[in-house]
This record gives sequence, C-alpha cells and structure tokens, in this order.
Amino acid sequence: MEILLGGISSVFYGVADFLGGEASRKVNAATVVVWSGIFAYPLLLVAVALTGGTATSGDYLIGFAAGISGAVGLIMLFTGLARGRAATVAPISAALGAVIPVVVAVVTGDRPSVLAWAGVAIAVPAIALSAWTDEGEAKTKSGLAYGAIAGLGFGGFTAIIGLTGDDSGILPLVTARGGLIVVLVVLAVIGVWKLQGFAQTPRGLILANSVTDISANITLLYALRAGSFALAAVAASFYPAATVILAKLVNGESLRGRQILGIVMTLVALGLIAAN
Repeated sequence: MEILLGGISSVFYGVADFLGGEASRKVNAATVVVWSGIFAYPLLLVAVALTGGTATSGDYLIGFAAGISGAVGLIMLFTGLARGRAATVAPISAALGAVIPVVVAVVTGDRPSVLAWAGVAIAVPAIALSAWTDEGEAKTKSGLAYGAIAGLGFGGFTAIIGLTGDDSGILPLVTARGGLIVVLVVLAVIGVWKLQGFAQTPRGLILANSVTDISANITLLYALRAGSFALAAVAASFYPAATVILAKLVNGESLRGRQILGIVMTLVALGLIAAN
C-alpha cells in the first residue's frame, strides 16, 4: 500500500510542480508558493474535518519543523533556478530529496528486501536524469551547492513529517504549511523576495497548484505510515518524471535522451520496489 500511495503522491507532486512552473512564468515563484499555500489551507482544513485525528503538541511542532525544512528546500531551489543553474540544481535536489529519508529510515530500523534495494539503487539516478535540463555555461560548483541544500530541505521535510504519530492523522500538515508560509513571508518582509497581490496572479493555476500540492502532502503522509518508510519515500520522489511528461504533452517540450532514459528507469525501479 505504501508504494501505491507514494506513487500517487509522486504524480500529485509532479503535476503541482508543472502548474507552479507555468504560474511562475507570469509572476515570481515566491508569489506562487505563498498564494498557493494560503489557498491550500481551507482545503487542508476540510480534509482534516473529514479524516479526524488526535495530535499532540509534539506532532504540531514536528509538522512546523518539517514546514521550515521544506521552505529551505524551496528557497534554495528557486534561488538556484533564478540564477540559471537548472542543470545541476534540479537533479541534485531531486535525488538528495529521495536519499535523505531513505538513510533516516535505515538508521531507524527499516529493512527493505534485496529486490527493493535494487529498485532504490536504480531510482536515485532515474530521478536525477528525469530532472536534468540543459543550460548554457552553468557554474557547476554553485549549482551543486544550491541543489544539495535544496535536496536536504526536501528530504528533511519527508523524514521529519514521517515522525508524527499515526493517531495525529493529517493535523501536522496544518503547522507544516504554516511553517513554510511564515518563512516565505518573513523573507518577503525583509526584502529578499517580492510578493505580488493575488489579483496579479494566474488564479486558475494558483488554485490548481493548491489542490494538487496539498493532495500530494496528504498522500505522502499516509504512504509513510502505511509500511516501509524508505520505500514510500522513494516512490513519492519520482515527481520529476511526471513533470517532464506533462511539459511534453501540454507545451510540446522535447524530451532529451537522458530524460527518456530516466523515465524508463523510473518504471523499472517502481516495478522492483513494488515487487518487494
């Protein structure tokens, strides 16, 4: 079940990333993230009312910490991309975002089968290849730094949110979303990022991003609790493949050979992990 839920989460994340990218062509990325986060709150509260749960103060604090980690990931990803280092930032952040929770899971006692480990071994380069884009004259060292910190942030979100109690349901996501928005708003207030009003945004894309992003968070949390933490985390990390496929279908963007290879490897990795 964790593989299925993780895979669904990955699709949601991939669609959300595509929608966010489309919206960021019209307004800056910080504006997209903040407004999407704000509009995701009512959706999240409805989901909480439907699913219930009993969270402790510790669950809420863990959720808030996860949100801050996710915010760090977004900040470094967007900063690196804005400075034209997509070819190194995107694949490194995506791959590390998958590796970190796996390492945490193994340290805490998770023991996938040999077949599943083979899938994980294929998954990491598959994720990187799927996310790998072209750019001119990239400064590799700088791009690696942005990508590594972004990956630590994204991987940290998954690893931390997975520490919440099963009885808490999706309640920790409320404070996680709050932590993310707080960090981004503070950066805007001190002048690091400039936020634009909602009237200036592509509202349809923002709202669609809200729905898919919060759906991804919810299914990820359930996936992490359904079985093997490591396998759920990896299954939820294939979102770059979904994003590049959507870019091909919707915008007619050409898929590079390495991205096609990454998508094929993704399917193989998922098959091996699912056969666990």
